Amino acid sequence: MKLLVLSDSHGAVGPMERAVSALAPDYVLHLGDRARDARELEAWFPELPLISVPGNCDFPAPSEPLTLVREFGGVPVLLTHGHAYGVKQGLLRLELAAREAGVRVAVFGHTHRPFCEEHDGLWLLNPGSCGYGRDAYGLIWIEDGSVRCEAGELD
Repeated sequence: MKLLVLSDSHGAVGPMERAVSALAPDYVLHLGDRARDARELEAWFPELPLISVPGNCDFPAPSEPLTLVREFGGVPVLLTHGHAYGVKQGLLRLELAAREAGVRVAVFGHTHRPFCEEHDGLWLLNPGSCGYGRDAYGLIWIEDGSVRCEAGELD
C-alpha cells in the first residue's frame, strides 16, 4: 500500500495533481493549510481515498479535529498539521503524542521543510510544502506490517 502525503498547498492544487498522477498512490493524506485544496484534489480524483486535517490557516470548525489516527494495512498513522504541537520549535511534543497514541508513523506539515526520520520504531514524516512553486511530497509504503517512508520532490 502506498500513501501520498501532501501539506501546505496554500492554493497550489497543480503540484498535488502532478504528484497523484506521477506516483499513483492508494491513499492521499493532506495535512492542511488550505483544506479547500484537498476538496479540489478530491474532485480531480473522486475514486482516490483522501483524508485531511486542517492547518493553522484553515480556521477549522470547533468540532473538526486537528489530529487524527487512522489505520492503513494494520499500521496506525497519526495525521496533524503540526502547529498544535509546536513543530517549528522541535518535534518532542509530537513524538510524545505519537507514542502515547501507539502509532508507528506521525505525519505533519507546518514548517514547509521536508523531514523523514525513524526514531526507535516511530517514523516522523513532513513532506514539506507542495505550494509556493514546490512539488514536495511524502510517501509511506506499508507491506505485511512493515513501514518505509520518504520525502521527495517531483522533477
